[in-house]
Amino acid sequence: MAEVKSVAPEILRDLASKLQELPEDRLREVLNFVDVLRSHQLQQSNRGSPEAVLRHAGTWSFAPGELDCLLADIQEMREMELNR
Repeated sequence: MAEVKSVAPEILRDLASKLQELPEDRLREVLNFVDVLRSHQLQQSNRGSPEAVLRHAGTWSFAPGELDCLLADIQEMREMELNR
């Protein structure tokens, strides 16, 4: 089982209690929904990585260190957005 990240215990108890009340077909829907959420989270964590950029943009040619500089600039801008 995956590690739960900083979740208040009362939230997990409340969720478990509500899940126990659902019929099996609804539990399967919940599982599917959780899979969608996790998939979205994984996609977001890879967003902007060199692999993701090149996968969508094709093969580019950069001067030595130029790509690293561009990616560092992108990361800096993202951090500035988060700090607003």
